[in-house]
Amino acid sequence: MNTVVRLEDLERKELRDGMGHVEGEIWEVFTKNTVATEALRLLVQWYPPGGYTRNHPVHNDFEQAYYVVSGTMTVFLNDERYTAPAGTFVFIPRGTPHYHQNDGEEPMVFLTINVPIRDGDVPPLPDREQAAVPGDNAG
Repeated sequence: MNTVVRLEDLERKELRDGMGHVEGEIWEVFTKNTVATEALRLLVQWYPPGGYTRNHPVHNDFEQAYYVVSGTMTVFLNDERYTAPAGTFVFIPRGTPHYHQNDGEEPMVFLTINVPIRDGDVPPLPDREQAAVPGDNAG
């Protein structure tokens, strides 16, 4: 399990998943598949000019946040339009209809962070080998 990754080392995948994403690409940074996260999903998405989402499902079981790294995102939350240039954070509460598009002339790159809603007690930590962190002299 590699918990420190470089984007250039990750597989870049076409983003046509049947969930409303059109003409984009994605890197799975931290997910259950890549580093065995319990719930967190951190993705990097890339959309060319004109790339967009439509008929995207409403997420009732997790909150979502975007951070626009480059380009400008046009994002719709509950049909209200927002312009989010590079350096902008977007919070999408669960149950919020949303979609986004790249209306700009340059590619749009953004982080997507998904965190499921938990109900009840937090489960115990999974058994994992704890690798020593360089410079950590604890213990």
